[in-house]
Amino acid sequence: MAIVIVGPATAADRLLGSWGNDAGCVFVKAGFQDRDDYIVLTAEGIETYGSGCRFAQQLSSAPGTQSLDATCSAEGEAGTTAETVVVTNKGEDGFFVTIPGLEEMGPLLPCS
Repeated sequence: MAIVIVGPATAADRLLGSWGNDAGCVFVKAGFQDRDDYIVLTAEGIETYGSGCRFAQQLSSAPGTQSLDATCSAEGEAGTTAETVVVTNKGEDGFFVTIPGLEEMGPLLPCS
């Protein structure tokens, strides 16, 4: 497994657009969600039904694995938590995201 060290992403290397599962891409296109199984990943963070994380630096489009400091919140819980979110770009197989205490999410494919 390759580790990619990421500094502040430039416009040229940051992840462009939205990536998600099927329900997540429907959410992106419609602007609202009516299912609770959606996942949407952008350069700024990841959002699921009832929870989300904002990355301290922008996710890049580089292949490999990135560990990102994030501020996360969950519905029904007070405040936010600091987490290290691991995002793996597996090329054509999409992105996979691991947040401590949760199962790996993915594949997340481009919402075009």
